[in-house]
Amino acid sequence: MVPKKTFFNLEEKKQDKIIRSAISEFTKYGFERAKMDTIAKNANVSKGSMYQYFDNKEELFLFSVKWSIDLFYKRYGRYLNLKKDMNIFDLFYKDAKIIWSQMMEERDMVIFIQDVLLGKYKNLTDKSMSYIMDMVNKNTLNMIQNGKRNGSIRKDIDDNLLLIFITGVSLKFKEHMMNSARTQGKDIVDEGFEENEREIKSMIELLKNGMGENRCLFR
Repeated sequence: MVPKKTFFNLEEKKQDKIIRSAISEFTKYGFERAKMDTIAKNANVSKGSMYQYFDNKEELFLFSVKWSIDLFYKRYGRYLNLKKDMNIFDLFYKDAKIIWSQMMEERDMVIFIQDVLLGKYKNLTDKSMSYIMDMVNKNTLNMIQNGKRNGSIRKDIDDNLLLIFITGVSLKFKEHMMNSARTQGKDIVDEGFEENEREIKSMIELLKNGMGENRCLFR
């Protein structure tokens, strides 16, 4: 999924324009119907140049997934850092509220990753999810370890078991919210945080009851 060196020799703004053009095309038309020449045209580069940057459309697609996830953590990673005195479950709620309010800034990217998670791209789902899960696991494991250090997560359960639990619950919950929005003819970015707040709180309570100390988070 790594582009050729010629792509990385481009200035960052040009790289972003190419990938954003690709994301827009994949989101509108899916992988099979997406056209490299349209992506090139919308990015103001020649079609020939695209093949100097990427071997093929699949490589461009997979790098677009990686680029999107990297951008998400780069832009919102500051909200994912657990402060020494912060309960990890308070962090989950705070993150959800802040990030949700800012998702509209990257609407195309959010819908693109949403479609990846919901299996829209079929044969590319496994390869896409491999990188997504590597990043999710790395950041979640870091939060778990910080949570153990500050006393908000139980220390009697192995980190990897906690990782399986929290990623399993959170990913299925995200899938539930996205599918729920789709049944109403909307994307997840079209719904306000308040429309999902009650379910988000309930999900966090379930995580807390399995991982944390026995005290009520929400009143």
